[in-house]
Amino acid sequence: MNTRRALAIAGASVVGVAAAVTAAATGLAAHLARVTVTVDRGLERPIAVRRVVSGEVPASGGPAGESSSGESLAVWISGDGAAGRGRQSLLFDAPGAMPGEGTGAAPQGHARLGPVLARNGQDVLRAVERVDSGELVPGVTGRMVGWWYTAPEELGYRVEEISYETELGPMTAWIVHPKRARKKRWAVHVHGRGASPAETFRGIEPFARAGITSMIISYRNDLGQPAGVNGRYGMGISESRDVDAAIAEARSRGAERVTLMGWSMGGTASLLAVARGIHRDVLDGIVLESPGADWPGILREKATDHRLPTWIADLGMSLLERGTVASGEPGGVDFAELRPEALARGIDVPALLLASPNDRFVPWHGSRVLAAERPDLVQFVSIPGAGHVRLWNADPETWEQTVLGFVSRLPKPGWRGQ
Repeated sequence: MNTRRALAIAGASVVGVAAAVTAAATGLAAHLARVTVTVDRGLERPIAVRRVVSGEVPASGGPAGESSSGESLAVWISGDGAAGRGRQSLLFDAPGAMPGEGTGAAPQGHARLGPVLARNGQDVLRAVERVDSGELVPGVTGRMVGWWYTAPEELGYRVEEISYETELGPMTAWIVHPKRARKKRWAVHVHGRGASPAETFRGIEPFARAGITSMIISYRNDLGQPAGVNGRYGMGISESRDVDAAIAEARSRGAERVTLMGWSMGGTASLLAVARGIHRDVLDGIVLESPGADWPGILREKATDHRLPTWIADLGMSLLERGTVASGEPGGVDFAELRPEALARGIDVPALLLASPNDRFVPWHGSRVLAAERPDLVQFVSIPGAGHVRLWNADPETWEQTVLGFVSRLPKPGWRGQ
């Protein structure tokens, strides 16, 4: 083989390898991009119930629930999130059930678990405060969530189920009427990505105590609600238009002041509604729990978690921006406006930001930058040891008192920050 031919073959091989590497990298980036905007019905069931015990009185952590015979209950569980701080809910399936059976892909069982009482290797013992549905027995699998309440009526206030009009059609919402309502003051509560409106129920109490009427909304892609463009999420951008539609509904019912309460991606949507919503003139403040305040940072963190270089995340964002990977935004996702510096520029009302350094799902870096950019308007509160959207669960008294104090002191929306 002559030298020229050998070099040609070698060059072709290098090109082939480079093309293969590029294709693999693009595939990984596209996968990360798709996962970020794909609607997830919560198919993972990382928690396993090992043993249910009765008759034991917990040494700490509050009272245990009761079995049908009146005995105290506790449960040994293991898996991701089993040892989360404070009170947590376990969503679970029947033993042997395949995720997705029943209604949608949602687990059918719901148990409220108290704080961790004991540990045995990977297993933890938690008191069972209440089983709302399903049969909690060894062998069931599920996942831990912070939702706690299963219906807004459990809060003890009058609740009204309504629908509100959006660009995609009617969406379901609930209005919670406080016992002593302050006329014309409302709040709109927005849950996070992949959650349900139940996520927000535990945040209603301080608003009700302040006399604020609360509107808990569903939005696009929620179970039973209209699908978004391509049946995918818009990273809070598309969803902010549903928040704006909810504000319009509140106004039509007499609201002259509206406070937004956003959880996780619901926080992103709420921030964008404050920055550019068509009803921003009635907004008097915003409360954010573990908000998605830095989506580029979140995607880079996800890449790192999977031992991928951060440029894979950057490539994935580029694919979403150009629309090569379809999202809930027909023109593509503008990640520039989802950076904390950009989101901070849109804040012109007082904001309460609650975040935890132990949030593994949405690192709190974006929240800290958001607060640092607008110290004149943002009150930053941290509860260490809490997971993502679990600050209430870790310390409900501090959470509720902080939120109550904030919303009680909000000025009228005629004032806008500079």
